[in-house]
Amino acid sequence: MHMRSRKPRYIIKNLASIGIALLLITILSINLYQNCDALQEQNIVFTPVLFSLSLPPLVLSYLFIPSMWCRILASLGVALSYRKAFCIQYLSHLGRYIPGKIWSYVAQAYLASQEQVAVTETLSSNVMLMCLMNLSSLLVFTLSLLAWNALTLTLRCALVVSTFVLMYWLCRRHLLERGINAVMTRWPTPHAALRCTSLHYTPLIVEMALSWVVFAVGMHLMLLSFYPVEMIHSVVIIGIFAIAWLAGYYAFLSPGGLGVQEGIQVYLLTFFFPLPVSIMIAFASRLWMLLGDLIVFLLAVVLTIYDNRLQRSTHGSYL
Repeated sequence: MHMRSRKPRYIIKNLASIGIALLLITILSINLYQNCDALQEQNIVFTPVLFSLSLPPLVLSYLFIPSMWCRILASLGVALSYRKAFCIQYLSHLGRYIPGKIWSYVAQAYLASQEQVAVTETLSSNVMLMCLMNLSSLLVFTLSLLAWNALTLTLRCALVVSTFVLMYWLCRRHLLERGINAVMTRWPTPHAALRCTSLHYTPLIVEMALSWVVFAVGMHLMLLSFYPVEMIHSVVIIGIFAIAWLAGYYAFLSPGGLGVQEGIQVYLLTFFFPLPVSIMIAFASRLWMLLGDLIVFLLAVVLTIYDNRLQRSTHGSYL
């Protein structure tokens, strides 16, 4: 009876999340349509070659995440190859676009269990990975504020220094590891004795920084494929994208941050660009990211199929 009462609420919640996302996207689309004349005055010309060139850096930026996950798993005493980590991460990646916010984690836990990685280890390591990615997004946004001439130089420098101090303090105090360990000691499973040793933050920070740099190159090329944006404005756009992505990640009623992320982007971009251009940038960023998600998903599928065939042929040779 209890399960029956939860099912309608689950359906209503999912319908509400889809409805909110569609409503926000519809509002932005209507605004874009109403400003078509102003958009035509902005010298927007799509260049497929530049857009195509922007995809390799985008895909390359994805390749750092499985490596960071492997390092975090190693701090839990778990060894997982990069190839397996890549397939697990990106076979489940599209699950974040399903209402509910948990499906990508459910898929990761299931796929990792096939490689003898316990659910507690998978979830704990992914929580730590997402915390680090969230902090990096906050730092990227803060650094981009240096290009916001509307703010005083003193305020911009103070915000950047404060963010660096906060991140240094969090790493120095090992709060991430301590938090995970505190949760795991209360986990009612045979893995309750699991402990996270201190993370090696230097290689993680280097990989995360490289990921953002490569991502920034790709986004700049993507922007140039339809709008003559200057490098300084690209820095602003990337920072806005980072904070919008962070807000979209925590928007529990929006699958994949759809609608929420675009709305925040458009609001902040209007401080620098006309409204129709801001909407175009937000929509182009979403389409670009969707293509990146799809490409790495397909790569993971191809690698998984190849590995499965290789495993079957290897086992068959002993029969």
